[in-house]
Amino acid sequence: MAVNKIQNHALNELVDPFLGFDKDFVVRRMVTSVAELAFRCLQQQREMRPTMEEVLEILKRIENENYGAEKADVLDISEDDVGLLKHASSPLQLSADSMSDQFLGSSSSTNTPHSY
Repeated sequence: MAVNKIQNHALNELVDPFLGFDKDFVVRRMVTSVAELAFRCLQQQREMRPTMEEVLEILKRIENENYGAEKADVLDISEDDVGLLKHASSPLQLSADSMSDQFLGSSSSTNTPHSY
């Protein structure tokens, strides 16, 4: 049953709703990572399953990657902004250089902090 849910991307049916899987990006990412590991652990062939050391290492990595992670921000875009984006006469053409020049100024050193 769990393998089918993982394969069919139906993790929300396995996870307690009080954990916030449907609403919290960090929870969703962690649960998905653990489910992928669980899927590997449930393989029929022994050679396909990770060792306990690998499992521990992966679980620690999942914990460390998500420790202190913030929720994804939801942007509230006003109707005026949406209209501007929809009716733009030409697509935006921005390069990494133009963006850094615009926001950081044209200084040659990018290691110095800028005040905004």
